[in-house]
Amino acid sequence: MWYEILFMLVSAGLLGYAIWPAVRDSWKRRRRPWLDAGEACPPEPESVEGVLAGRLAAAEISRRQYIRAMERLAARDDKRNPVEVPPEAGSAA
Repeated sequence: MWYEILFMLVSAGLLGYAIWPAVRDSWKRRRRPWLDAGEACPPEPESVEGVLAGRLAAAEISRRQYIRAMERLAARDDKRNPVEVPPEAGSAA
């Protein structure tokens, strides 16, 4: 009885050890899809928001710095492209 349990545990351990590299590589590809495309690194962000989000995710900047930078970016965007609200239908304006 004990030999059967020991045999099953050893067999399960060897099977897990044998398939672990394939499972680990699968997880890496799922987390980093650019590895399947043959690229050495992730694609670079194309916008300021993308750069800021990448720096926040990499812990290069704090959450407070990210929020302040996004506030400044929104203010700059508002100055460059102000939003004009159309008048209501039927108003005198």
